[in-house]
Amino acid sequence: MPTGIPRSQATTRGAAPEADVILDVLVERGALHFVLACEGGHAHGVRVRFSRVIRDLAGQRVNEQPLYTQLAFLAAGRRIPLLIDSLAGYQQRRQPMQFEARLEWRSEDGRRLRRVINHDLAAWTGVREIL
Repeated sequence: MPTGIPRSQATTRGAAPEADVILDVLVERGALHFVLACEGGHAHGVRVRFSRVIRDLAGQRVNEQPLYTQLAFLAAGRRIPLLIDSLAGYQQRRQPMQFEARLEWRSEDGRRLRRVINHDLAAWTGVREIL
């Protein structure tokens, strides 16, 4: 949790748990997904910015997807996968294997929170399927 307060303490005191937003990578049956997820409390005004231009299988800039540029609310426990491409297709189109995702959101009480996650998709190149 960004504040360092254990979830059990926040809940015990009656306060809503702190929102913690991440952008994860998932390779499932050869398909590459980016997964926007929220743990803890609800997140508001969620924004994701990428250090590099990334295009999906349709050639659209992932950086410009409304999910990443104008998500007003992300509920606690929510995981939203976005299909990017097959991992092989992503590599063949010479898309960035290393990039940084900069996430920003507001907590229930209006505080602005940030996180930077570095991804290296080379780690997934030998993975065929995750069950």
